[in-house]
Amino acid sequence: MIELVTGQMISGAGRLAAGAAQLVLLGLGILAAAALVGVPAIEVADAPRPLGPAGPWIAVAVFGLGIVMNQCARPTSLGWILLVLYVAYGAQVLGGLAFGGVLSAFVGAAAMTPAAALVAKQRTGPPMIVSFTPAFWLLVPGALGLVGVAALLHGDDSGMSIVTSTVETLVAIALGVLVGRALSRVRPRPTRRPRRAPARPVEGIAEETG
Repeated sequence: MIELVTGQMISGAGRLAAGAAQLVLLGLGILAAAALVGVPAIEVADAPRPLGPAGPWIAVAVFGLGIVMNQCARPTSLGWILLVLYVAYGAQVLGGLAFGGVLSAFVGAAAMTPAAALVAKQRTGPPMIVSFTPAFWLLVPGALGLVGVAALLHGDDSGMSIVTSTVETLVAIALGVLVGRALSRVRPRPTRRPRRAPARPVEGIAEETG
């Protein structure tokens, strides 16, 4: 708690408590705002989707733009950040179709890490941490965990299952980052060129011909 008050999360337990405190505070804010204006309880899955299937893809661009504005990143980094974001989200969607929800986060993390490393090697690309962090925030199921915490605070026991799936997804993301980091370090072997005979000095050649 001292680390949380001073804003210096040093140990792993401090970071974990900081994340849990953020979820609890956000959940309390949602409940307080809903009670203040009288918002009826609705199911998230049944919420209206006016943009249709293109909504999540548009939301990724809005998220990237918001990250650049909030973190005061360079405007030239926006394109690279969006590229890594779409790689992460696209891989997560494909992984969800093939393996399910939890392993989809693993696929997304394994794909975004080499992409961020490749972007950092470009002449105009930002450092790896600049493009990697927004993609990591996109994959971390913060909204899913927030829904679970809000349900628990509202007295709904089903929120615990959502929080449990959030923890499982976080573990999958961590493993995916490790795999992606290993893939980004793999370098293709250079093709061996046939060795040429060392060039003989001109003086030696002149002596033999003379």
